[in-house]
Amino acid sequence: MSAILPPLDQNPVLDPSQDFYLLRREGIGFIQQAGSDHWTDYNVSDPGVTILEALCYAITDLGYRIGWRIDDILMPKTPSANPGQPYPDQAFFTAREILTVSPTTTNDFRRVLIDQPGVRNAWLICKACACEASYWAFCDRSGQLVLQYPKPADTPQPAREVWALGLYETLLELGDDPELGDLNDRMIVYQTVHHDSNGAHPIVMELRFPDIALLDRGAWQRFLERDAVFADAGAYKIELLRLGATRTYNVFDLATAQQQDEYLRSEWNNVFYLSFRITLLASGETIEIANAALRVIADNAVRHAVSAAGWKTLFTDTGAGGFIARYRRKAKATLAAIKSAKKVLQASRKLDEDYCLVTGVGIEDVAVCADIEVRLDADIDRVQAAIWFELEQYMSPQIPFRTLEELLGNGTAVEDIFNGPPLDHGFIEDGDLDTAALKAMLRGADVIHRLMGIDGVVAVNQLRMTKYDAEGNPVAGAADPTWVNGQPVYDPGRIGAAWLLSIRARHQPRLYLNQSRFLFYKSGLAFLPRMDEAMDTLNQLRGEAERPKHAGPPNDLPVPRGRYRNPDEYCPVQYSFPLAYGIGPAGLPSNASAERRSQARNLKAYLMMFEQLLGNALAQLAHTADLFSLDSRVARTYFIKAFDDTDIKGLEDIVKDIDDAAKLAAWLRKVEALTETPAEFHARRNRFLDHLLARFGEQFNEYALLLTNAAGEAVAQPRLIDTKLAFLRHYPAISRARGRAFNYQVEPCAQGNEPGIKQRIGLLLGDPDVAFVWTPRVPGAGKYPVDYGLVDGIGNPWLAGSVTVAAGSKTDATQAAYRLLLARMILPDAYAIAAGGGGFTLSLKDAAGTEIGRGPQAFPTLDDAASMRDTLLAWSANERMIVVEHLLLRPRFIGDALFPACCDGGCATCGDEDPYSFRLTYVMPGWTTLYADNLDLRRYAERTIQQETPSHLLAKTCWVGNDGFIENPCDDVVDRLATLLIADGKTAGNEPPSPDDACVCALAIYHAFSDAFSAWYADKKFAFLHADALPALIDKLFQAVPMPAAGACTTVFDAALWDKVRALVSAHFVDIVRHGWQFERFEWAWCEWLAANAAIDWTDERLVERVETILAANVQTASVTAAQLCACARTIVTNYGEHFHAWLQSKVVAGTRVEDLGERPVHVVSLCPGMTFAADTQQKVAALLKERYDAYVKPSYWLRVVVTLLAGLRNTYPGATLHDCDQTSDLNPVRLDSTAIGNYPRRTTL
Repeated sequence: MSAILPPLDQNPVLDPSQDFYLLRREGIGFIQQAGSDHWTDYNVSDPGVTILEALCYAITDLGYRIGWRIDDILMPKTPSANPGQPYPDQAFFTAREILTVSPTTTNDFRRVLIDQPGVRNAWLICKACACEASYWAFCDRSGQLVLQYPKPADTPQPAREVWALGLYETLLELGDDPELGDLNDRMIVYQTVHHDSNGAHPIVMELRFPDIALLDRGAWQRFLERDAVFADAGAYKIELLRLGATRTYNVFDLATAQQQDEYLRSEWNNVFYLSFRITLLASGETIEIANAALRVIADNAVRHAVSAAGWKTLFTDTGAGGFIARYRRKAKATLAAIKSAKKVLQASRKLDEDYCLVTGVGIEDVAVCADIEVRLDADIDRVQAAIWFELEQYMSPQIPFRTLEELLGNGTAVEDIFNGPPLDHGFIEDGDLDTAALKAMLRGADVIHRLMGIDGVVAVNQLRMTKYDAEGNPVAGAADPTWVNGQPVYDPGRIGAAWLLSIRARHQPRLYLNQSRFLFYKSGLAFLPRMDEAMDTLNQLRGEAERPKHAGPPNDLPVPRGRYRNPDEYCPVQYSFPLAYGIGPAGLPSNASAERRSQARNLKAYLMMFEQLLGNALAQLAHTADLFSLDSRVARTYFIKAFDDTDIKGLEDIVKDIDDAAKLAAWLRKVEALTETPAEFHARRNRFLDHLLARFGEQFNEYALLLTNAAGEAVAQPRLIDTKLAFLRHYPAISRARGRAFNYQVEPCAQGNEPGIKQRIGLLLGDPDVAFVWTPRVPGAGKYPVDYGLVDGIGNPWLAGSVTVAAGSKTDATQAAYRLLLARMILPDAYAIAAGGGGFTLSLKDAAGTEIGRGPQAFPTLDDAASMRDTLLAWSANERMIVVEHLLLRPRFIGDALFPACCDGGCATCGDEDPYSFRLTYVMPGWTTLYADNLDLRRYAERTIQQETPSHLLAKTCWVGNDGFIENPCDDVVDRLATLLIADGKTAGNEPPSPDDACVCALAIYHAFSDAFSAWYADKKFAFLHADALPALIDKLFQAVPMPAAGACTTVFDAALWDKVRALVSAHFVDIVRHGWQFERFEWAWCEWLAANAAIDWTDERLVERVETILAANVQTASVTAAQLCACARTIVTNYGEHFHAWLQSKVVAGTRVEDLGERPVHVVSLCPGMTFAADTQQKVAALLKERYDAYVKPSYWLRVVVTLLAGLRNTYPGATLHDCDQTSDLNPVRLDSTAIGNYPRRTTL
């Protein structure tokens, strides 16, 4: 049956433009007002009224089209290639694109982690204490702030222990593996059945392995990494070294097999400890696992049948089903899941925040026992399964993923649904995350409440909760506390809890099924469930509650799709006239007279004025999408309709040359130029873009004023259009990721791996929207040819070429090519403009003059080519802006580099004991023309940086220079030399030299020292020279510069005067070395440090904890507490680290290159007094520290270079210009060093 159409409104309310009768009345009214004295016949038959009615019909058609749905008006004629975005080049961002954010809150990070396969839950905990390394800050007796690792013994004021803030511990609860079970513990469960004459007897063996990852790093790596060995059961062997009910007893020391078996039976209900040795047969390497804890759950029939020899065979099995092989697979699966989570965390890291530790959450097994009274009709097996299920959900609830349809159906607002990071598997609500928070207590009342909600349960009696440690032993001292002054006090001997059971911090409770017991009562009679039936039902309940991570359901709201309705389809007004008029498509009959034809042509010509107006209106309507388009190729905002003979038949009779396509196109260009001038287009296009920006609460008003003042409206307006378009095209990314940091673990200096705020600031400051596209080719002799193209946001090429770089992989090759090109593109001399190709070509050359890039087409004028060169110079410099997160510069281990506590420079941290927490430094290219010439624009950039930086971060902006050394006869050191010679020098006549003679001599001296310095400085662009070592280096260099020869100067030099000259010049050149090539050196050191730092996973180092674990495993003093062992470990590492710090710092200060550091001096490790350890403990600790500190040398070296350079960065300012007006010229500039006096010259390019 066809759909019922809605009823028609007999009296519709029409828009005036759609109401024919209203328009006709208005038209007649105008006629009466204007010409009633001469025209009184308004009948339909009157030709004037006919024209009026025809125009009214045409206007109603236009009015109806304007009233179409906006999605129909914007719909393009050619369907979009992207089905999800039917309106290409429009700022119609989807909810998922524009409302989501990079992870910001801890719940956001939990969502991102839970969204990953294999992660069931996650928690982020803000670190309130030191992450591995802390240091002491104090003021010495001279009042200077000092930072050091050992606690100072005697200070004028109390020293303060300091550590970096903004760090997180991340705990992961992993999902279950179908084969390996729970990946959150180190337990391997072996299930089998013993058969005898009484039937089958199930056996469950739980073998809990110790955490050897901290105890023996080398053995743990061998255990995980030797895949080929462990894949072959014959390539390694397992020895069971010890088996006993204590950590020291060994059942194999008993003489006979019968004695060994009797021992196992006597200790049946206790935990057994097993020690293994794994030998890799080919290499002879061994891996020892001591004191793995075994609990056997079986009945007495199994107990009486146990055999020590059988156990030995079982536990030394090297097959894939053996305990060791299964534990290895489980450990690798766990580490793979954690490694995947680390990648996700690094990719979504917040600005100036970092992760201290990423690890699995600790598990505390909790057994629950109770007497359950049930109804007479209750299914005991099902009730037992439901009890287990409710307890599992209470202790470790599953976090469900919601679908978009589900949330919309619940009435959740769209802005709330998408308030968070975009996920692949659905949406997670805050309430579900809160429910799954880590528990500090298990409450008996909560357990009873949940159990009473199970169908069939009448009462819960004798509830007891018992938790077990990592070895499977019951834990005492955590149950049913008493409360004193609001604090819990636990009975150290109490095990079972009836009401409150404490859970250790950073641990997750887990129902211990094998130790939980429930006895069911019906009318006073006790029943036990059938465990196999109950377990099957439990698995069914788990499956029903499971919300698998499927990426199938829609996770975004679709963009409404319109229908293309051809809005500029035009029916001429004259076609609606009666045929008698002869102006329709049929025209006049063939026998019409010449006069009649002339009359028809005159009427057609008269009506063309109306046709053009209506056609232009429809053309404007058809190009509505262009008005708001983000396509930079849009060149008009006013549109006209160009009619030809196909649109209006007979048009060639009234319009000259209408059949000549070239002349018609020329006519159209002239009409378009009359309709909209370039200035009008720029103004209107900017206003349309301002409207789009205002939708997102953005504006460029101040930037527009400053840019117009700096370059003039003719240059600024087109530039503003490009800037706004680039900003809008990237708006979802720069809005969502504005608080996201870069990934310092993967290609840290590669193009695109940058903080989100850098791209946002760059676009706000007008940087062009261009990026490199790389195509590495087949390498040869260790060198990669890399083709590249520099393209803008819509794919237009700006520059293309090829470079060859030395690299070990394609990734390294593109990084090297990127850095090489940027280093060349900032140099004006690297560009060449030449006439050719019908215009002027722009090319880029390397240091040898070989062309490595060229513009894709010739430019019409020399100015156009120069403008593109200037644009590339500015873009390449601004692209190198560095956002330094001070938290990344924190000491990662005891003995690492410390930020200079107090230093010079307007952009250096000074006087603060914590230079790491919540601080950023923006290292800006201060030599670019735009910011070197105009301090107003520089101040605007600084304000923009401050406004865009998150409010909790302290931002500092450094405008860094990048000049080396060029001999300058006007250098102020020449004047200072001349002053020195006049003051202290004497001529042969024992008179001070004249000013002119002193100036000539000073210039000669400066030239001599400059020659020596230039030769020495030529290869020092990427050499780090510490400020403390520079004076001696320069002084040694200048010792070889001889005094001026006799007669070269009127001044007579003696040794004392020459020493003063050399000291003055040395100080000048020391300053040049310290601040020359500032940006190049800092960027070079920054990238070298990032590369070295990325080689180490600092979240897995935990050096102090590793030393403490070794001490705890080997301590023989019975009364030592965990706190004492922790303090002992920190003391050992601090002493070792301080020696490392002193050695490496001395090398850096001396200017030693990292490849020339040589071997570290041996530092003898001393264990803590008052404690006794096993004989080889000192060797184990020393070996660990040597191995790890050897790995720390390179990243720590480069960190020292980075923090030293960062502390010494000096702002560069534009020199001011005054005009010395004399009789010959008023354009004689006088430089005023680093002041900001003077006017800014207006530029014609930017």
